[in-house]
Amino acid sequence: MRLHECCRFAVMSGTRQFPKRLLVSILIGLGCSSPKPVEGVWRPGPGEDAEYIPGPLKNFGPFDTYTDAILAACPMILSKPNATVGYLQNSNPELARRTATEYCAWLYYTPEHKYEMSMLTDLSRPEDLVTGKKSCILPPFVSDARYAPGDLRYIFALHNHPYGSILSPQDIQFIKDMASIHEWSIKTKDARQIMLSIIAFFSRSKDPAAPSCDGFYQYVPATRSMTLWTQREGQWQHELIDPEIWDKPRPRRIEKQ
Repeated sequence: MRLHECCRFAVMSGTRQFPKRLLVSILIGLGCSSPKPVEGVWRPGPGEDAEYIPGPLKNFGPFDTYTDAILAACPMILSKPNATVGYLQNSNPELARRTATEYCAWLYYTPEHKYEMSMLTDLSRPEDLVTGKKSCILPPFVSDARYAPGDLRYIFALHNHPYGSILSPQDIQFIKDMASIHEWSIKTKDARQIMLSIIAFFSRSKDPAAPSCDGFYQYVPATRSMTLWTQREGQWQHELIDPEIWDKPRPRRIEKQ
């Protein structure tokens, strides 16, 4: 059995029989994860708890404001291999589909009143190998050896959308699920209130060697609102996305674009 066939067999069997944590170990053991390591990207090995992603990310932060952290995270995530493939949509859509990669991470608030980011992960859902869709499995918790697990405050689930698409129903459901585990909002040292949300960065650059941070979509479970943030000539502006565009009845099974 060839490697890609073996991986597909594991996926099709695992989605029926194995819990996600065990399936991740199976896939990694079969060599289904990317063989080439990427700086700052974590892929759980055998025996590692897939529900905890390590933090903080080296050479990133800490930051005094979440705005500075987001603006630093955007270009960093988009610079990862195949994090943006919109430039290939017209010239080589098949290559874009095969190579597009999502990376995700937590931005969290520490007891020292700093904003830190976990390592990134690029592990996708097992069914992506069959459907051709792209996703990123973000563990629900961060493991930061400097602090007790309960001392961290989770604020933003960060990831990229390789095609620059709007947040998917799967994205929205994920952060709703996280809102049942983490606080809906936190209060910072300066009495600022920050609401838990999910963010998807995108680039409109046609140059794969120089992906620009052109904006991001943000969904806040507490307010059920989606916002599009865009950067033009160094200035940021935002607009609310009409729920008619994204909040519609959908089939039970949804795959992330």
